[in-house]
Amino acid sequence: MNTPIQPKRTLSIGLVITLILLITAFIPRKAQAPLVNTVGKIMPSDAAPLERQKFRYLLREPTSLDISVVTYNADGTQFLFERLVMLDENNDLVPGAAERWERSEDGKTWTFHLYKDARWSDGRSMTAHDWEYTYKRLLDPTSGNIFAFFYYDIKGAKAVNQGRIKDLDAVGVHAIDDHTLVIETENPCPYLPYITSFSTSAPVPRWQVEKYGPKWTEPGNCVSNSSYRLDTWDHGRSMSFVLNPYYTGPNKGFLERITGLFYTGAEPGTLPYENNEVDLHGVGAMDITRVLNDPVLGKEIDRSPFPATWYLFFKTEHPPFNDVRVRQAIAHAIDRVSLCSVVLRDTMEPAYTMNPPTLPGYVGDKHRALQQYDPALAKRLLAEAGYPNGRGFPKTEMWLRQAAPNIKSTAVAVQGMLQNTLGIHIEVRDQEQKVFTDNMIRRDIPMALIGYTYDYPDPSDMIGLVWHSQPSGYGRHDWKNEAFDDLVDRAARELDQEKRMQMYDEAERILAEDVGGVFLFHTLSIELRKPWLKGIKKDRWGNYPLTVQNTTFMDLYIGR
Repeated sequence: MNTPIQPKRTLSIGLVITLILLITAFIPRKAQAPLVNTVGKIMPSDAAPLERQKFRYLLREPTSLDISVVTYNADGTQFLFERLVMLDENNDLVPGAAERWERSEDGKTWTFHLYKDARWSDGRSMTAHDWEYTYKRLLDPTSGNIFAFFYYDIKGAKAVNQGRIKDLDAVGVHAIDDHTLVIETENPCPYLPYITSFSTSAPVPRWQVEKYGPKWTEPGNCVSNSSYRLDTWDHGRSMSFVLNPYYTGPNKGFLERITGLFYTGAEPGTLPYENNEVDLHGVGAMDITRVLNDPVLGKEIDRSPFPATWYLFFKTEHPPFNDVRVRQAIAHAIDRVSLCSVVLRDTMEPAYTMNPPTLPGYVGDKHRALQQYDPALAKRLLAEAGYPNGRGFPKTEMWLRQAAPNIKSTAVAVQGMLQNTLGIHIEVRDQEQKVFTDNMIRRDIPMALIGYTYDYPDPSDMIGLVWHSQPSGYGRHDWKNEAFDDLVDRAARELDQEKRMQMYDEAERILAEDVGGVFLFHTLSIELRKPWLKGIKKDRWGNYPLTVQNTTFMDLYIGR
């Protein structure tokens, strides 16, 4: 008998795969270990492998990394040193080397409590004694620190720095023990923590300074205290920084290596960025139109307000600028709207006062009329000063400080406006940075176009610090107004924030009306950023700022 053959039962491939997936879904898996960088910081989930955590940028080669006494010559390397207090993306105070701080009831004593496990990049313990040495050194008149006046709120600082007191211990900065630092001020000083947050308040390793002198920041000698340490410095070409294994503070970086590529002369255009030599690059007025119209570059641009103001200043103690009418005439002869839209191609915003947007005390256009473009008024004022249509006006130079192309174009435009409206001719003279700065401190510049970037977010800086009168050699400008000085002095001591802002408002009105400076424009930070740059936080105004001075730089990483 033939036995019937039973058909084979088979499963479709699709069903098999489905069953396998269902079964494996219930099998416990070993969790994938998170990516951790070489100093133990857990990387974000979208971070690229550690070998790709490298950031490249352009900077002028520093003369030294001794930031506390060579302020302007160490730009671009401020992240190497962590201050007592730091600023975040909102310019709010956050812990740096100090985990907390408090003010006495009278507002004249501040106590900073340091992290007990803090170390320098050579492994040495970091103590309050290091900070005491730092502050007294930067106020020592022999240090040559042209920015020492920034610290004159500290008790005894001005007298010591100006040589009236020879004993450095008269400065009101004292280590109570290894982990407690006290800073005393001459008067109530509500903004003292902001002063300690500025990059010039960077700590200094005494043993290296005493051993190597000015060469203490060279490779092999440089000791820092932030999440990074100096690795290489190939003079004339580049310098690099790597993570500091001894850093235990609250602001650890993600990036494994940071490389600064040096440039000389005017800042280069966008070619280094387009060639993938750098990951971030500023865009100037000469390139902005092309960049915005480029289908790739136009998508990689970021535009944010940056707290800085460009202005003209004068040698107000000498003719013709000792006559306020001359200064007012110049203020009213400059068309800032055209300057920003045509010459600077909307890379800046018109300014009529000193304090810029996003900073406390910003008054917008409140005092605009005091310096707004009004050619008829400008001509009348100059005639009243004795120079009708510019006749008899002395030959004058307008100095620039190693200016970028957009600032040179601005100077030429201002030169043209003064010629066309007032009939006066101003020669433009571009100077090397050190020559300009030395002459500015000595008050030897007749007229200049210069910018000032905020040091800390309080009007005691942009208004008080820059414009309060100082003896020659201890401040920027020779302009002096007793009513202004009195207001900023009282505002600096006032603990009621609302009253302080009202005083600074009135002080800024006086500054604009008496034309301590002719305010031209506030800065916009316009940058090309590679799409793999991640971690840049949004601030409370909806912008994405990135600065080497703030903690935002430590949030930067390379994404996949």
